[in-house]
Amino acid sequence: MIYLFSFLTFFLSIFGIQTDSKTLNDPKAKTLLDNVSKTYKGFTSIDAKISLVTENPQANKTTTQNGSVYIKGEKYKIDMGKQEVYCDNKSVWTYLKDINEVQINDYEPNKEDITPSNMFTIYKNDFNYMMNGEEVIDKATCSIVDLMPKDKSKPFFKVRIWIDKNAKYIKRMKAFDKNGNRYTYNVTSFNSKAGLDDNFFKFDATKHPGVKVEDLRL
Repeated sequence: MIYLFSFLTFFLSIFGIQTDSKTLNDPKAKTLLDNVSKTYKGFTSIDAKISLVTENPQANKTTTQNGSVYIKGEKYKIDMGKQEVYCDNKSVWTYLKDINEVQINDYEPNKEDITPSNMFTIYKNDFNYMMNGEEVIDKATCSIVDLMPKDKSKPFFKVRIWIDKNAKYIKRMKAFDKNGNRYTYNVTSFNSKAGLDDNFFKFDATKHPGVKVEDLRL
């Protein structure tokens, strides 16, 4: 679960993108990614339903989780069933439903992480990218782009994204880590007019009677 949220955090800085023309990147991929970035910049708030498929070949194990991702500017909320994460761009609340406990931390984003608020601009500075064909997903023809981190110390060596050619938004994203694990995010529904209030991205303890609060903010 920790990897899930760190990757979603790494998966979420696409709203202010500029590609690096000095790297050996595919011009067609650059144009497509720039169009995706432009599309997402036009959204005021997003409500996306996702499924996460985790493949661990060494353990011969595959698991699936369903959840939701909500984004408004730099704010986001992630709901994966038993765990919720709220971020209002100042603090991060991690709520564990099973034990009714919330941990609060200062929001200290790492520019190299993929997060819900940067997931559509991850190619901005730290990745090389190239086209890798097309595939039909849920009757939508998608262009496939592979992103390779320039920093070889990253735990993953490739991120593959499927982009709806007509709608210009991401339908699927798959991370390949160096341990052989694969993490696939499928966007099952997408609402770009969610109209979310800023308070939606803050944990409200009054709605969770008896919740244990552990405030670790400085």
